[in-house]
Amino acid sequence: MDLDLHMLIGLVAMPGALFLAVMLFKRLFVFNPESHEVLHLKFGKLEQRHSDAGLVGATRLMPWDRFVTVSRQWDERIYRGVETNDNQGTMVKVVLRVTFRITDAERALFAVDDWDEALESATVHEAAARLAGKDRALFLRSDPTLSHDLTETMRQAMTAYGIEIHEVRILDVEFRPEVAQQMFEAVAAKLEVAKAEYEEKGRTDAALLLARTEQKVAELEARAKTESLKAVGRAYQQLRARTGVFEAYTDLYRLSQIDPAKVVSFDGFEAGSLVTQSLVESELSRDDGAHPARRASGNNGV
Repeated sequence: MDLDLHMLIGLVAMPGALFLAVMLFKRLFVFNPESHEVLHLKFGKLEQRHSDAGLVGATRLMPWDRFVTVSRQWDERIYRGVETNDNQGTMVKVVLRVTFRITDAERALFAVDDWDEALESATVHEAAARLAGKDRALFLRSDPTLSHDLTETMRQAMTAYGIEIHEVRILDVEFRPEVAQQMFEAVAAKLEVAKAEYEEKGRTDAALLLARTEQKVAELEARAKTESLKAVGRAYQQLRARTGVFEAYTDLYRLSQIDPAKVVSFDGFEAGSLVTQSLVESELSRDDGAHPARRASGNNGV
């Protein structure tokens, strides 16, 4: 019975002892992550700084001891609707992305009440001042010079707060609706003009190409005809060397020039069909048929 009671007391006491050990360990040590810094504050003042990663001895048994962990890694903030004016006095809203890191945790915590709020305030103020009066075209194409100038200004402004600015980049630009509409119409008109110019240039280039092609084709056709005539001349020259073939070819060529519709073929008379008497009768018959009035006057005279 006594053994069971001791076991029960041990089972109940072990979780409590483990809890007390964990709480004591957390009061005696603080874990510092990589690229972070731990500040030991006593009565609200900086007592000690720990930059090495790992466990840091931190006696927090007294209520006035406090440890603050500050990240020194690169971080970014995006600020929307930052207002400024271009060179024509038109309001412009930009979206800015600020990439930064805390290099001096003591300054970031004690040089200003809230370093995050100070970063936003400095970004809005410097952007409104540095971007004011810039050419509208620079905003439209988000010219890198705008981001570069703003980055240099922000670096100087935030150094006093222990914050290093890596880059301030313009992500987006927004104009008033009526101004944006006017710009869109102007861009559309320029595009139409450019389109018309390119179309006209295309038609001119196409006509010029067609003319050059026709000229080249004509030159090639003339050269081909010349070469053809030369080849025919060489063939005739070789053909003349063979007299019989040349004469036969000449006869065939002469016959090929005769129109078949105008040619009458005569094979001659049959044997014994052509005599002097038949020729005379044929001539008389033709004369009688050709002069009927003379035939009638001769009969009246008889």
